[in-house]
Amino acid sequence: MTFSIKKLFSPPFRSQRKEYTPIPGRQANPETAALLAAFDKYNALIFDGRLPVPRLRLSKAKTRLGQMACKRKTVRGRTTFSDYCISVSTYYALTQEQLDDVLIHEMIHYSIAYTGLRDNAPHGIVFRGMMDNINRRFGRHIAVSVNTRSIRPRVPQAPRTCLVLALKMKNGSRYLSSVSPASAGRLELSLLRAGEVESHAWYQTEDEYFSSMPRVRSLRGRKVSADFFDEMTRKMKRME
Repeated sequence: MTFSIKKLFSPPFRSQRKEYTPIPGRQANPETAALLAAFDKYNALIFDGRLPVPRLRLSKAKTRLGQMACKRKTVRGRTTFSDYCISVSTYYALTQEQLDDVLIHEMIHYSIAYTGLRDNAPHGIVFRGMMDNINRRFGRHIAVSVNTRSIRPRVPQAPRTCLVLALKMKNGSRYLSSVSPASAGRLELSLLRAGEVESHAWYQTEDEYFSSMPRVRSLRGRKVSADFFDEMTRKMKRME
């Protein structure tokens, strides 16, 4: 499939936009008023005002900075979308410019779904083409994805106590895992039958290194060097 980025913003494309009747009760509340104002601003500036106002909400999501959700219905091979909702997370300490980039990212998803454009992936050729075009034309810094581990929370979080499994393997490898406490007993039984494990130990810690790791429920972990393994196990409280 080929397409022209210019055509996405050309007058013929705009002339085909759908009529929109505001839905009662969807006016912004005080919490989302700023989000609505930003939506209106970029809808007019970038999307020529053709996008109807969706449901807008703020979230405390940790795993994603924003989301565009909608209902999808396919009848006789024809797919239609409805009930659009854009959410933006306020969990992280982002600047206003960064928050606006998140919103515009979701507005691109919304525009693709609302206008019926077909893409080859969620962040496929059409999405990336529109994103690159907007970044060039308007000096934005929209990205396909952002690693949230590099962003600090807006409100400092209390230290989280982690249950850590430290494994020494017979082949010399070392592994560290942040384990779900509910799975510790089952994993301990599995370790007794694991012939490739030389030794293991359980620890408790509030070290940020483990706070950023997923809590596993199976025998898997992060492979580390012997020196790092020794350094971390010396700092942690061993459980007997």
